[in-house]
Amino acid sequence: MIKINNIKELNSMKIDNYYFEVLENTIKISNKKEKYEININYRNDNIISTLETIKKLTEIKISLDKFQEREILSYIESKGFNKTLWNSIGKAMHKFNMIESGDKIAVGISGGKDSLVLFNSLIRIKKIANIDFEIVPIHIHMKEDTSDLTELKKYIEKFGYNLQVIETNLKNLVVGETKEKNPCFLCGRIRRGILYTTMKNQNLNKLALGHHKDDIVETFLLNIIYQGNRNIMKPSYFSEEHQVQIIRPLAFVEEKNIISYSKKLSLPILEEKCPYESSADSKRLKIKNIIKDISLENPDVRSIILNSIEDLF
Repeated sequence: MIKINNIKELNSMKIDNYYFEVLENTIKISNKKEKYEININYRNDNIISTLETIKKLTEIKISLDKFQEREILSYIESKGFNKTLWNSIGKAMHKFNMIESGDKIAVGISGGKDSLVLFNSLIRIKKIANIDFEIVPIHIHMKEDTSDLTELKKYIEKFGYNLQVIETNLKNLVVGETKEKNPCFLCGRIRRGILYTTMKNQNLNKLALGHHKDDIVETFLLNIIYQGNRNIMKPSYFSEEHQVQIIRPLAFVEEKNIISYSKKLSLPILEEKCPYESSADSKRLKIKNIIKDISLENPDVRSIILNSIEDLF
């Protein structure tokens, strides 16, 4: 991945077999080895589109270190995601009235694909909707985790935001002396508790989480099969205990579409280091595989299950 601050920085740059020359409204790309030249017209208000064209013609990925205001929406929306992503997010937002003027929204940024797509979707809503609200990205970081957060922080900064990083001894709390057999629920609860405390200190009234359609369906089946209850992961609800609203704008989006979008934009996803995510003992992974198998026969199985439990929302 080549990173630049503006298109002019490509001038005289040599990448692989390609030599770049940036003129007033044209980029000349010469392939010295195969002896051909590509000319791409560009304007200062369509740089994102220009970089996508370069990638398509040369397979070279180039990204901007910081967006101009006019480029943000073009980058986020990309092409081909209206039906699979933006329409589904809009449906959830409208159905549950997730965002209102004056909201101060904490966004849980784990560094995974879901949370980054969530962040992008909230930026998009802020750009296209006539709603005045604040976005506050927050990352809960285990002190034992040696992951480099540099690229994640830079990505958030591209849009003019700073990522708040809150360090915690979460590992000791989750897998310490108690030795939880399935610590995922406890881990999520502790993370949420840290977020609630942070929100209270900063007077934030809503918490946006990146759970999607697959998460909601899997959680419902987990509770049915292993707990004997019909508890669900609601797209939106008010926590009386913490006096905040929890919203899940990706509630109607399937995970496969999130994966597709995150790959196209080359989002800076943190490497997953939790051993329980891929453990053979993971009940969630078992449920995920069951749904995957059923979907080979019935591709709409996730939507069918979700529709059947909408009365519980």
